[in-house]
Amino acid sequence: MATLNERGDHDDGIIALVKETASGFGQLVADHIRLARLEMTADAKSYVRDIAMLAVGAFIVAVGYGLACIAAGTALARLMGAPLAFVCLAFVHLVVGAIALSLIVRRMKGLQLMHETKHEVSRSVDALTTTARSH
Repeated sequence: MATLNERGDHDDGIIALVKETASGFGQLVADHIRLARLEMTADAKSYVRDIAMLAVGAFIVAVGYGLACIAAGTALARLMGAPLAFVCLAFVHLVVGAIALSLIVRRMKGLQLMHETKHEVSRSVDALTTTARSH
C-alpha cells in the first residue's frame, strides 16, 4: 500500500511541476508581449517626433533653397538665356534628388524594428530548446 501512496505523491509532484512550468511559460509569453508593446510605443513616439522635426527643418530648407534657385536661375539667365538656365538647374536637381531618394530607400530597408523584442524572444526560445534537449 505504501508504494501506491508514494506513486500518488509522485504523480501529484509531476502535475504540480507541469502546472508550474505552464504558468512560467504563460508568464514568459505575457512578458514578451508587454515588452513588444512598450517597444512599439517607444518606437512610434520616437518616429513621430523625428518626422515632425524633419518636416519643420525641410520647410525652412525648402524656402531658402527655392530662393537660392531663383537667384541662380536669374544669374545664369544673363549668360545663356532664361529657358536654358532653368532647364540646366532642373536637370541637376532631378539627378541629385534621384540619388538622394535611392540612398534613403536603401537605408530604410536596412532598418530593424523591435530589435530588442526579437532578441529576447530568441533568447527564450534558445533557453527552452536547450532545456528540452537536456531532459
